Amino acid sequence: MKRSNVIGAVMAAVLVAQGPLTAAPAAAQSQTLNVQGADIRAFIQDVARSTGRTFIVDPGVSGTVTVSSDRPLSRTQLFEVFLSTLRANGLVVTPTASGAYRISPAQGAAQGPATVGSERFSTEVFQLRNIDAASAAETIRPLVGAQGQVLANPGANSVVVADFSDNLVRIRALIGRIDVDRTGFEVVTLENSSAREIANVLQTVLAPPGGQPGSGMVTVTPVESSNSIVLRGDPSAMARIRPLIEDLDRRAESADDVRVVFLQHADAEALLPVLQQVVGQPVTAATANSPASGRSGAGSDAAAAAAPAAAPAVPVAGQSAVIARFPGANALVISASADTQRMLAEVIRQLDQRRQQVLIEAIVVELSDNAVKELGVQWLLAGADGNPVGLTNYSDRAAPLVPLAGGAGAGQLPAGDPLREQLQNLALNTLLGANGFIGGGGGRIGDGLFGFIINAAKTDAGSNLLQTPSLMTLNNEEATILVGQEVPITTGETLLDGNANPFRTTQRQDIGVKLVVRPQINAGGSITLFLRQEVSSINGVLTDSANDLVLNKRELETTLVVDDGDIAVAGGLLDQNDRLSVDGVPGLASLPYVGGLFRSTSRQRGRTNLMVFIRPTIIRSPADAQALAADRWGYMRQQQLNNAPGVEPSLDEMLRDYMRTQAPTAPDYTITAPVGDVTAAPLPPVPQG
Repeated sequence: MKRSNVIGAVMAAVLVAQGPLTAAPAAAQSQTLNVQGADIRAFIQDVARSTGRTFIVDPGVSGTVTVSSDRPLSRTQLFEVFLSTLRANGLVVTPTASGAYRISPAQGAAQGPATVGSERFSTEVFQLRNIDAASAAETIRPLVGAQGQVLANPGANSVVVADFSDNLVRIRALIGRIDVDRTGFEVVTLENSSAREIANVLQTVLAPPGGQPGSGMVTVTPVESSNSIVLRGDPSAMARIRPLIEDLDRRAESADDVRVVFLQHADAEALLPVLQQVVGQPVTAATANSPASGRSGAGSDAAAAAAPAAAPAVPVAGQSAVIARFPGANALVISASADTQRMLAEVIRQLDQRRQQVLIEAIVVELSDNAVKELGVQWLLAGADGNPVGLTNYSDRAAPLVPLAGGAGAGQLPAGDPLREQLQNLALNTLLGANGFIGGGGGRIGDGLFGFIINAAKTDAGSNLLQTPSLMTLNNEEATILVGQEVPITTGETLLDGNANPFRTTQRQDIGVKLVVRPQINAGGSITLFLRQEVSSINGVLTDSANDLVLNKRELETTLVVDDGDIAVAGGLLDQNDRLSVDGVPGLASLPYVGGLFRSTSRQRGRTNLMVFIRPTIIRSPADAQALAADRWGYMRQQQLNNAPGVEPSLDEMLRDYMRTQAPTAPDYTITAPVGDVTAAPLPPVPQG
């Protein structure tokens, strides 16, 4: 038993001597490490006991460590060796708020807080001054450890690097060596070629394989005012490019002086007179059947009046260029020297731009109220032979007495007499055209006859007219919208062959809503509108016995300036009129009490409120036009759904079966307001079924 105790004590001493740390007391100031293939968790536990620190070990920490030291280590030195040992095994140590340390695998250390120790894992931002962030990130990315990350920040031209501190020192030195401006500048003036054309060629040639034009080692910028090219880059690279520029410019000297320019947005016929005036060529007048000649507006009318007759496109003495238009395509043919070609090419480039559009929305509001009151008495006295002795007749009233008396007396004429039928028809038409109350009576006074008619009427008529014409047009282009009817108006009547063969001439007149507008977008975002608004309707016939029509017409023609998207009042009318008409027998009509039996009174009162509002909206891009189309499409589709819920709208059916396309959809973006204004709200969402 004693021998066994001695062997156990010796074995224990050997195990302690070969353990992770020497068997020194915790209070010792220095220790010697001699660990061979020890479990890393046991190693962490011994270091915690020796340094008095608390470690939180991640479940993913595993493996063995081997550490040897030939001299004693203090607690601080032991802790630094401990951190280096963990880094060699792919582990990092992160401090916590409680004072403990968390030990975890190095994967994902870039997304966590900074670690501890002289070799801690940290993040640093390198501000670049001469090279771009993308190229610097590509250069240093292979030098960053497996756990590190490199992020380029093009906006601030900086690079963010997350790695161990000793590697960050090496990366910092590398960036200091490559972030040096070694570029130079050189200006090359061209004699025969266009600076913009040569710059486009060089940017394509210098682009790296698979890269975008303009991303090469040399930056090429055209200067059109001096027809020069500015080169920026490495001097050796610019020296290789200069012979290429000179060769291209020399070849352009022997090029043909005739060039065909195909326009993308502008109209060749509208652009031709402008270019001819620039080069001093006689202006060619527009043909009668051309689209440009049919345009209306102040500018086109003035140009047409000032343009002389078509001149032959042949060179004349002192003329620098000859410009013609090819009618078969939207193209111009220019015959000129190289300098003139470059000048005209720049003018065409600035004018051949996509033109903005303007949506014009008008609101015409008309409120009217008419009131008519009529009261009158008409008398008839006849002798014994039936001949009239006296009567009161007001022919402008609804029921005049004479036609009715003639119809009553027509019964005494023999049957079949044409006069009898005419008198009866006249009396019947008089009653059909009457309004209100009509009453009368008659009798005998001795051998004489008497009769009377009382007519009383009251008419109230009100209307609420709301019309909203709208149309879209290009900037500085006149547009017209007309919604209405063509009404025949009699202009003349002729009787031939003894009044037996009459004929009548008529003219068609547009009746309805008509809007003519020409918008002009100003530099500040406002819009100058040259507009004419017309609203007309049929009021009725002139008189009961005539077929001539009475037309109501409200017309507005003006010029005003409105900001984009604002509503402006273009004009209006507030009209109120009162009319009193009294017809009666002189003397008798003014008698007290009984005077009302000898007169007819009519009171008319009319009130009209008319106002025209205009709202222009600039359509700057295809996305704006698409959003507008989607908004209007959704509105009409929703109206069909409201009229017939549960039934597929005919718009969807027509679009699917006939056009075989999709409904317009609004892009996901916000329309930008004019310069100097706040951002406009996005268009309302398209209603869905």
